[in-house]
Amino acid sequence: MKRLSKSLFFRLHAWAGILFGPMLYVICLSGSFAVISNEIDWLLNDNRKSQTGEMNWDLVYEKFNESHPNYELTSVRAPRHKGFAAYSSAKTENGKTVKVFSNPVSGEVQSIESFWNVQRFFRSFHRRFFITPGPIGILLVSLYGIPLLILIILGVRVQGVKIIKLLYSLRGNKNKKKLWSNSHLLLSNWSWVFAAIIALTGIYYCFEVFKKPPSTKVDKSLNSNYRKSNNYDQIDNKINYLSRLSTGIINGFKVSSIGLDNKNDLITFYGKTPGSGIFFRPRGNIVAFKLSTGDLAWRYKIIDTTNHKIISDIADPIHFGVWGGLSTQIIWFILGLILSFAIMAGLILATKRIPTKYHPSKFTFTCSVIFFALVLFYSVYGGYIEYARYVRSDLPEPRMYVLVVICLFAVFLILGLFVLIKSFYSVLNKKIK
Repeated sequence: MKRLSKSLFFRLHAWAGILFGPMLYVICLSGSFAVISNEIDWLLNDNRKSQTGEMNWDLVYEKFNESHPNYELTSVRAPRHKGFAAYSSAKTENGKTVKVFSNPVSGEVQSIESFWNVQRFFRSFHRRFFITPGPIGILLVSLYGIPLLILIILGVRVQGVKIIKLLYSLRGNKNKKKLWSNSHLLLSNWSWVFAAIIALTGIYYCFEVFKKPPSTKVDKSLNSNYRKSNNYDQIDNKINYLSRLSTGIINGFKVSSIGLDNKNDLITFYGKTPGSGIFFRPRGNIVAFKLSTGDLAWRYKIIDTTNHKIISDIADPIHFGVWGGLSTQIIWFILGLILSFAIMAGLILATKRIPTKYHPSKFTFTCSVIFFALVLFYSVYGGYIEYARYVRSDLPEPRMYVLVVICLFAVFLILGLFVLIKSFYSVLNKKIK
């Protein structure tokens, strides 16, 4: 009975993998590059590089207003890592939004660029396949967290206690079939915990489509640690001063970005707190002031909100590995690639070793391929629509390296999928004969 049970789980794992594997491969591979997409832009764009030093909010604000008096600066973010430029958003005279990169120490504007870049491509493609309107694309991608979780459970059930041994041992490769089998086992066993985290956070995004987290409930009461200077009017660097002041209002608060609302005379500081606070979004804690007077307008601490809101602010940093900075991003990227290639190795294994009687019918597989192809074809159209929004005569042109990266990724993806799907059809045709 035990042997029969294991065989059943193996068949289900193979059958589900063949049907859902190609789409999961695309989602996981694009997600891996989405993790380090900002860093790819930094590597290929010299205007994103800058000197390392203490962030001077006032100089970034003043230098931009001096060089572009007709633009409105709406937000400023501190450098993501050492050597990165400060990143701001600004509105043009026509109300269009552009990215601004500045020296975080001197405040000098280094470049004004389009929103269409490597980061935008991979985030939008991975998140929703460029499918609009509304949350249809997000829902589609998120729902694939369910078959991924099922495949993990079935795979762990098939391997049982051997999963620990297979973490550090690779059996002999007597032939190509054994090579793909061993590769799938080794890669899967190193990534299944990571895959479970990705699947669960992905499923949560699906839940979030139907039930949005509650809006931020701010606290407008005065804080005992709030001590504004009596000579605030005489302070030159008011933004830097308020940034330091905010750290006392929320203990351990570290500012990562600011929002500017000139209409309402508000300046809002967003940031994290130490300890468990690193797992929250950089906008998890908020302190807002009246810029002209320095008076505290309100504050918000993520720990004082609902569980739904807390999970919402944790899901994204954990899903993309940004919670621990560059080191965890690199780990997440490597684990994402391992998971992607584990899926690919499993699919190739299915064409070479798994008996055809365990395969889905040719009709079922064809339906899954047609659906998969329709999604990818529509994503090309949707990607062009999104690209067109950022490529206008009144906006900066996207840089050429962005197109090169997108083309390389597309070629790699299409070739791999073509070889894979062709192999499946060869096996299914033999099965019919």
